[in-house]
Amino acid sequence: MKSSHRTNRSLGAATIAVATAAILLAAGHASAQSRASGTQMTPDSRRYLINKDVGPERWAISYNLQDRTVTGNVFRSDGSAPSFVWCTIASHVPSGDPAANRYLLDCWGAPQCVAAPCSDDDWQVIQQGIPISGSFLLPPATRVTFKANVEPVLDAQCATSGCHSGTSPAQGLDLSNGKAYDAIFRKPSSQDADHLLVEPFDPEASHLFGKITGTETGARMPLGGAPLSDEVVGAFRQWILEGAAEN
Repeated sequence: MKSSHRTNRSLGAATIAVATAAILLAAGHASAQSRASGTQMTPDSRRYLINKDVGPERWAISYNLQDRTVTGNVFRSDGSAPSFVWCTIASHVPSGDPAANRYLLDCWGAPQCVAAPCSDDDWQVIQQGIPISGSFLLPPATRVTFKANVEPVLDAQCATSGCHSGTSPAQGLDLSNGKAYDAIFRKPSSQDADHLLVEPFDPEASHLFGKITGTETGARMPLGGAPLSDEVVGAFRQWILEGAAEN
């Protein structure tokens, strides 16, 4: 995105509307939570689809968990043409309370493309470093997240020397920070090819969950260490029940 020469350009009316909405979202999203809203996870557990009122505007956006972008449309109450928004997540601070997750977004806005080819010159900087909470991006009543409750445990308890880390991890399974999710999500177990390590929405069908609870054949994980606490096991179970997203 060639943004440096656009920051000081005069924004068109459509982009000003997007900028206004972004500022409202950053400064007053708490009040927007009381308005009509809706959130849904896609069947592949890779995106959250969000429809929320922000000030006088309706945001219909998608939070892509794989590339960490927030994209979509902004519809204004006067019925005029929608604007478009594209944001990258510059930083993410997980919290034990998912609603209190903190994100900083860098956002660009554009009016509709009248005819192809569309130009990236249409996209202009709205604002950088927009603070957003998990209560806006995540489904209501989300209890656990991968980043706060699952990944740290895998990294600390399983991605140890001689086990699930390094150049030759056990069973070819690298559970270290930044690698664990792609290694376990809907991936077959090396011990049972018909059994997935993590089957979203179904803890009892997830081989990994069986290994940490001791219900699968073989040694209970983590190998050679104390069993995970009931609280941690419960967090793993809840994460899978909520769709096992990389949230």
